[in-house]
Amino acid sequence: MAELLVVSAVLGIIMLGVLGVQRQGISAYLMGTGRVEVQQNARAALETMLNEVRLAQAITAVSAGCGTGPVPTGGGATGISITDQNGVAQQYQVVGLDLQRNGVVLAGGVQALRIWCYDRTDTLTGTAANVRSVYVRITTRTESGATATDGRNQHAVMETRVRLRNL
Repeated sequence: MAELLVVSAVLGIIMLGVLGVQRQGISAYLMGTGRVEVQQNARAALETMLNEVRLAQAITAVSAGCGTGPVPTGGGATGISITDQNGVAQQYQVVGLDLQRNGVVLAGGVQALRIWCYDRTDTLTGTAANVRSVYVRITTRTESGATATDGRNQHAVMETRVRLRNL
């Protein structure tokens, strides 16, 4: 009978160890999938937006702050309007946690979008007609309802600069 109790106790300790390892594996998996989600959201949003801005016929409007800095920590506009390569007006802005183009959601989980505009001499400008390149910084977070302490609660920041080809 004593041997049975010892075996049960040892088996219980081994099972607790296995459970701990499995929980850590699941936590690492959830953190990884959360990171992939936020990076994909940021990448998709930047790629779509910047491809159209690069080929734009004109920058028609920039929101306040486009010509203010310092880049990337201060200032920056929160939206931009362009005439795309086909002559169609496109407006990019963040509404809630969604990056939208003309009211259609491009990417979710967007916490912040900042745009700085530069003229021919690489000087910040707030005048839409003078914009020749833009610097864009996007911050995304997990779209799912992850809590602050949850491993799925991830954030990503991506930034790039693009020169307009058609201007």
